[in-house]
Amino acid sequence: MRTRRPLSSKAMANGNDDDDREEYLGVSRSSRRNQPRVDLSKLEVPTLKKYRRVFKLNGNVESKEELVPAVARHFAQQVVDEDDILLNFAFSLKKQYLARRGLLPAKANGKSSGKGKK
Repeated sequence: MRTRRPLSSKAMANGNDDDDREEYLGVSRSSRRNQPRVDLSKLEVPTLKKYRRVFKLNGNVESKEELVPAVARHFAQQVVDEDDILLNFAFSLKKQYLARRGLLPAKANGKSSGKGKK
């Protein structure tokens, strides 16, 4: 079970129940935002250029100082369906689990078995 932090004297002193509850649960104000917390400046220039090429971003910028803001703008505009992502992730884990144990059904090789045809 996850342990919880006790309330700090600051949270107890201000009397705000929401802040108290959030601090008690270990939730910060910033974690409630839907903004991605990705530091794209840590990526290397070839990676940023590949991102620009794959997503067909406009502009012929070459330096890291120009690439990071362009990639960050595009990245921030992406809409993510969390339910779909989590479902795909779960299926991927299941597939890996079954593959490692040799339990995946044999893939169809595109050839007809001949049944039902005359």
